[in-house]
Amino acid sequence: MDINSELSYLAMSLGLHKFGCAPVSAYSKAPVGHRPGDILPGAKSVVTFTYRLNNGAVENLPGTRNQYMLEFTAANQILVQAAHKMARFFEDRGYKSIGIGPEADIGDYARLKGDFSHKHSAVICGLGAFGINNILLTEKAGPRVRLSSVITTASLYYNDAVTESNCIACGECVSSCPSGALSGWEGNYSPQTGWVIDKERCAHYMFVANAGKRCGMCVAVCPVKSSDVRHQDIPTSDA
Repeated sequence: MDINSELSYLAMSLGLHKFGCAPVSAYSKAPVGHRPGDILPGAKSVVTFTYRLNNGAVENLPGTRNQYMLEFTAANQILVQAAHKMARFFEDRGYKSIGIGPEADIGDYARLKGDFSHKHSAVICGLGAFGINNILLTEKAGPRVRLSSVITTASLYYNDAVTESNCIACGECVSSCPSGALSGWEGNYSPQTGWVIDKERCAHYMFVANAGKRCGMCVAVCPVKSSDVRHQDIPTSDA
């Protein structure tokens, strides 16, 4: 069994929604210091993966803010463990690896910037594309996913990057954003790279006005969402 097939079995056992793989050469346009090789010298591949949020707490925001926070935290904990176990999977096979969790624990948290962009990596790894809410939109679950990644010195079979978004530019996320952080996307948004939202407004609303509780409105109102919540879409290797 090849390593990608083994990785598929691992991803399924961890309850992940989907994963994709890309060579580190595909990250050449990332900012210096945030490229895979800057984090792990000698890296050859990146694996980025998603875990789907349960719909109930998302769809009933803002009334379910506390429950959404619980959902958000639980998903992050699962992804932290998945990143650790996937890195161990590679290291057990002789490849140096680093797991990167879903939160910006070491990066510039106040400006919503981490050491590595899971969203941009997800596009490169073929998992989805950006919506005008600057969130990854996946085919099966829309924006209702959390992400993590593993950087490794292993060579893998790679997925094709996504070039088109399933975002319909309806503007629901823009009008529903309580901080006004999504205004100005016209002419700046790209399905492949997203755009720079007003992160100061977004961060201030969450960490000051909302007392540290995640907002989630741009996720809740997005019409791109899963039609079958039972679906678990773990791909096989593109050999």
